Amino acid sequence: MITSNGYFGKNVMAAEWTMQISYNPLLIAIFLHESSVTLKNIRETREFGVNVASDKQSTLVNIAGGYSGSEIDKLKVKNSFTFLKSKHIKSPIIANCAINAECQLFFIKKIGDHVMVVGKVVVIRYDETKKPLLYHTGRYYQIGSLIEPFRQKVKVNKCTFDWFLKEAKGKFILKCTGAIIKSGRKVLFLKHVKNSMTYGTIPYLKPKRGVNYFQSIQKYLKGHGLKVRLKPEPIVKRLVLENKNRIQRVNFILFEGTTRSISSQILLQKKDDALLKAFYN
Repeated sequence: MITSNGYFGKNVMAAEWTMQISYNPLLIAIFLHESSVTLKNIRETREFGVNVASDKQSTLVNIAGGYSGSEIDKLKVKNSFTFLKSKHIKSPIIANCAINAECQLFFIKKIGDHVMVVGKVVVIRYDETKKPLLYHTGRYYQIGSLIEPFRQKVKVNKCTFDWFLKEAKGKFILKCTGAIIKSGRKVLFLKHVKNSMTYGTIPYLKPKRGVNYFQSIQKYLKGHGLKVRLKPEPIVKRLVLENKNRIQRVNFILFEGTTRSISSQILLQKKDDALLKAFYN
């Protein structure tokens, strides 16, 4: 719900197209019709309020979005809106919302058949006890139960688990890129050595942030003397490694490939490794 004040009086409107577009500075964009009372107020006062309705405020949103400020004084509808005291702007701030942001006009531009108004947030309040109201296909909804992203669970031995636990270095999710390289009916394994630990698995590495995964694994393989032809299509594997009561989340970006040249560092193994089976499932 967008609140404003000005020559046309105090007003509120419902704006579905409202979004944060920057962290620093904290900017919020709203999209308005050229003829709206709210836009006229904002042009005059160069400020507005953004009030994210809670799931108990569907009636208020219906009032704000169902009528124009030129038709009725929406903020004075009996037994409806209550207000907070604003700190830096003269626009009203609606009480009992999930979020209240006081904004000063930062940027305004006509885009298509709407006007984009960007406000710089000068004060923001967040009530963690409130859940935001959802609006979809003309109806109001509440936030439901949490949807957990799918992760394949893989039970691994202690050696495998300890290896990737140390690789994660306390991170909630370990990100890796690797190569599934076939040689006949077998798959190539590398012996990885780190901090006096040795572990055999597919060629993989922890890529640096912002660096192309495909190019990283190609360079890695070349450094090990492997002449490999990789397919550029990435395969995503979101895994939860389990060992007894311990878990570690690992995201793998994998690339399939083939090779005919095998260096002495490479160990061929059959596809009976639990982690490798997960890569193929």
